[in-house]
Amino acid sequence: MDGEREKPLQCQIDGIPYQAWEEPDLSWLKAYGTVFRVWDQRLTGNLCFGVAGQYGKLFVKYAGAKTVNFRGHPTDAIYTLHEAMPLYDRAHPALTRLLAHGPAGDGYAAIFEWRDALPLNGKLKYYSVLDQVRRLPPVHTLTMLENIIDLHASLALDGIIASDFHDGHVLIDFGKNEAIVCDINRYRRKPAFNGQGRMRGSDQFMAPEEYELNAALDETTTLYNMGALAFAFFGDNDDRSLKKWVGPKPLFEVASRATKKKKSDRYPSMRAFQDAWREAVGYCRL
Repeated sequence: MDGEREKPLQCQIDGIPYQAWEEPDLSWLKAYGTVFRVWDQRLTGNLCFGVAGQYGKLFVKYAGAKTVNFRGHPTDAIYTLHEAMPLYDRAHPALTRLLAHGPAGDGYAAIFEWRDALPLNGKLKYYSVLDQVRRLPPVHTLTMLENIIDLHASLALDGIIASDFHDGHVLIDFGKNEAIVCDINRYRRKPAFNGQGRMRGSDQFMAPEEYELNAALDETTTLYNMGALAFAFFGDNDDRSLKKWVGPKPLFEVASRATKKKKSDRYPSMRAFQDAWREAVGYCRL
């Protein structure tokens, strides 16, 4: 709660309603077209928009507004978004494509390519996005996973560790049979440590060190996240047993080792995990 009023303002942009504690200056968005969707409930302090105009469809993240669910000050969100921009400076099929970024209004904006995609943890009319993923031919789901693993192996080579990774940040483009990681704003460069105790994220994807104050975060943290993603696709993160596994069996042992509680029981690096994953895929009958 803002502390100055009991209820947030009911705002609008291009006829699309959204909430904020104060109505921000969004006049700068007109240069990109008409807003057709707003995400205003995020915990990150960002307002996000779908915009259509002369540049086609775009996805816009804006930090600087007093959003309803952010506990920090807008300047904290601006800093986090600005500092994250170099992380997106790579071309990879599993990473959302950053087109531009810079000061906007009273804050900071990042402009991304729009994808007609749905979050892995999303719901459809009659079933979940995950249900639809599991109906795909295994070759498609394995390619999705392989691309996300490869993205994180490439980030690890640059000393970047995953943080706040979960199924809400994985988008599924069923038209192209692709998976895209849409948010790496809180990823960190080594050396990285847990300075919070319980870090931001989803319990199903977080490694034990993401709960432990002052614990070191490294590649084994990232590969734990990747193992949890494999269980999201093919198993059950609440019960990581073989009886709950619906994917190719050779991959179960790889995902199980990646999600061991003790770091020393996991693979020693993202590259080692990726090599083991690829070897297991080779044994699969697709």
